[in-house]
Amino acid sequence: MSSLTAVFNSALSSMYASQMGMTVASNNIANAQNPEYTRQRLVTAPMPSYGGNINLGMGIDVIRVESLRDQLIEARRLQENSARAGADLMNRTLSDIEVQFTDTNNTGLLQNLANFFNSFQTLSTDPASTNFREQVRISTESLMNNFKTLRDSLVNSNRLINMTITEQVNKINSLGSQIARISGEIASAEAIGVQAGELRDQRLALVKQLSAVTDVREQEASGLDRTYQLSVGDGRPLVVGTHTFSLSAVLDTNGNVRIMSSGVDITNSFNTGEAAAAIDFRDNYIPKYLNSVDQLAYEIVQQVNSRHSAGYDLNGNTGIDFFQSLASATGAAGLMALSTQVAGSASSIAASSQSTGQDNDVAMQIGSLLFQPVFSGGSASDQYRSLVFEVGTDVASSEVSVREHTALMHQLDMRRQQMSGVSMDEETVSVLQFQRAYQASAKLIKTVDELTQVLLNLT
Repeated sequence: MSSLTAVFNSALSSMYASQMGMTVASNNIANAQNPEYTRQRLVTAPMPSYGGNINLGMGIDVIRVESLRDQLIEARRLQENSARAGADLMNRTLSDIEVQFTDTNNTGLLQNLANFFNSFQTLSTDPASTNFREQVRISTESLMNNFKTLRDSLVNSNRLINMTITEQVNKINSLGSQIARISGEIASAEAIGVQAGELRDQRLALVKQLSAVTDVREQEASGLDRTYQLSVGDGRPLVVGTHTFSLSAVLDTNGNVRIMSSGVDITNSFNTGEAAAAIDFRDNYIPKYLNSVDQLAYEIVQQVNSRHSAGYDLNGNTGIDFFQSLASATGAAGLMALSTQVAGSASSIAASSQSTGQDNDVAMQIGSLLFQPVFSGGSASDQYRSLVFEVGTDVASSEVSVREHTALMHQLDMRRQQMSGVSMDEETVSVLQFQRAYQASAKLIKTVDELTQVLLNLT
């Protein structure tokens, strides 16, 4: 009778294990299209032997349902996702800047530079011509407007990127709160022995979203104290257990957004992700381009004024600046303006090196500045082309970075799929195997029940 009992218990445990196996496999199949789902597996073990000298197993013991997750791969995916997102944001913002330096349909700054200096060349053919003098002023206004527009566009890009940084801080805080809440649910479930594989998948999906904004690090202690910790940047805590350390966005004296954590400025602690890219773009790329534009505008003012003030206008006057003088290159592209005398009368334009105002030496000197290597970057055209080339190089480098990180992310996704992804064929086979095992156990229980009835009738 004891043997029949052992067989019955064994068959019953097998039925339970098979039922659990079918549930796990079915759940895997249902989530096969979820890229962040981690395949689960039923872990079982033989029950202890039963009965004196007769080695009869007691069946199958269901240990747990485990998620097939490689922590190293997941950590690398978070790192690469952060790097890819940052590279992508940098590429998009630089591409927007590049458009502003693209000279198409003869409307760019290079064409305006050429028109400005060429207008002095034209004036040199007839220094007394009122029409040619007016053309100089018109081309100058166009050049100054183009410089101002270009500078305003860069300043506006700075304003927009500051808004982006503020939005990123809000997103970090929102995701941090959700991660803290789910971490609490995981801790509560696992404290009473309930598996929390799906909750861990949800948390990992949120952490992946967060990794696109900033570099993240996860830490979960083993043993009884399994407090979950999540840090950002250089290790600044964002989530500890169910508590969130929210970040804040504040403006500095220059109007730029600084990221604060518990009163500490952590703006420069971000290494990868969209936040790091936005900060790098604002603090390095925009100032670099602005300085180049301002420097070119400043040198044009200086070079033209030095020649113009040495010449004579139509009235025999000398010492007249063509542009209003500038103290430094800071903000020069937005401060360019005609001098009071030239703005008041085109006859104040100095084209001659003689008091009679009839020769064309000064007009020729100014006109030749387009190609004369007297600027810090060569000629005026060379210096501007160097800036355009620098912008293009930065864009090309960002495109290479996007491709590299996208390829690496694809490789890591493939590795994760091999480890944690769901194979429909494998899971279908598992369902059939568990189903047949369940049916076999049911038949065995029926047989044991019939034998038990026979034995009871014999007694």
